[in-house]
Amino acid sequence: MKRLQYLFPLLLLLLAVTTSCADKTVRVYQANVPVYEDLATFRAAAPTMTAPTPLQRPGKIYIYNDLLIVNEIMRGVHIYNNANPSAPIDLGFLPVHANVDIAVRNNILYLDSYTDLLAFDISNPSNPTYLSRVNDVFVFTNYYLLPGYDTNLPLVNIDAAKGVVQSWKQEKTSEEVFAYDFRGSFSMMDNAISGGSQGLAPSSMGQAGSMARFAIYDHFLYTLESWQLGVFDISDGMVHRTDIQLNLNSETLFPYGGRLFIGTTTGMMVYDLANPGNPTHLSTFAHVNSCDPVVVDGNFAYVTLRSGTNCGGITNSLNIVDISNIMAPYLRHEYSMTNPHGLGIDGNALFICDGVDGLKVYDKTDPGMINTNLVAQFTGITATDVIPYNQVLIMTSEQGIYQYSYADLHNITQLSMIPVVR
Repeated sequence: MKRLQYLFPLLLLLLAVTTSCADKTVRVYQANVPVYEDLATFRAAAPTMTAPTPLQRPGKIYIYNDLLIVNEIMRGVHIYNNANPSAPIDLGFLPVHANVDIAVRNNILYLDSYTDLLAFDISNPSNPTYLSRVNDVFVFTNYYLLPGYDTNLPLVNIDAAKGVVQSWKQEKTSEEVFAYDFRGSFSMMDNAISGGSQGLAPSSMGQAGSMARFAIYDHFLYTLESWQLGVFDISDGMVHRTDIQLNLNSETLFPYGGRLFIGTTTGMMVYDLANPGNPTHLSTFAHVNSCDPVVVDGNFAYVTLRSGTNCGGITNSLNIVDISNIMAPYLRHEYSMTNPHGLGIDGNALFICDGVDGLKVYDKTDPGMINTNLVAQFTGITATDVIPYNQVLIMTSEQGIYQYSYADLHNITQLSMIPVVR
């Protein structure tokens, strides 16, 4: 036993020596490698309108007076003159790198771009004028959505000091590891990937779909990141007032009746806007883990829950939440759906984008009988979000942007379609 007592420290010393003798190996593998642009160069270039380009990956939608603005995911926005929804006119494409969200007030278009917030004057929508930028107000994580990303390959570490990631290329890369390191993982950034008011809008501001992360109330712009609500005073330029830390992983914003309804992966939060520069939490309605856009009408909030998402959803349903006591929202009704995404309300019409099941239109006069009041369904479309406005429904889908007249809810007719070109 004494001999073992002396041998054990010697064995530890031997292991330390052999380890420090650089028992290393180089692992070579195919990966997504970032293509950078210098940050100063990126910010010095003012985006300018280009000729119309085909719609390829439609994202968020927004309407402002006679304009229809459609986000091209990670690339910028298409601007259409939609005075005649039967024949929208493509005015051009505004390229804005890493753009996802949109909002408009008093002819000023607000867009996110990588980690920055940009503003454009769209008084002449055929030739938007770049106004200003607020730097470093967002944390960018959606690298996998940038052009050229191969989802079958790992992603190498991103070096922020090299600038803005513009795109991806696939090539062999290497890293040095200890020979005894059997973790079986590459040096990749697994954790870096993350998965408006309804009705007639006043002319000073526009209207977003239910999937929006930007919202405007009074002279404030609210921007949503997973765990943070940004507050910007846009009465004169853009002033970043504050960031409010949220208790839940949040996804969508919907202002209604002097309140801000926030859809999260585990519930709906309600914030009071009595002091719009400093929203205060009122209440939370909890539900199962799922993605959940929210729209509100009267004493009810309408929430869709879906599975098969980064939110870890396990259910597909429409929840109708009673908010007559805003301090204590509760589930009033629940209806099964196929895979619901965005939704919208106008009067007694409830529009639900039910994924591969297409667009469903319900008469919501009696919230307790919605499942028996399906008045129309449009199939063969993978529907994602809607904006009902002036008896015209604008809908995004994997196939394109559809517009319908619902002047007669029992005789809804398609007006136009802007196709996706891949």
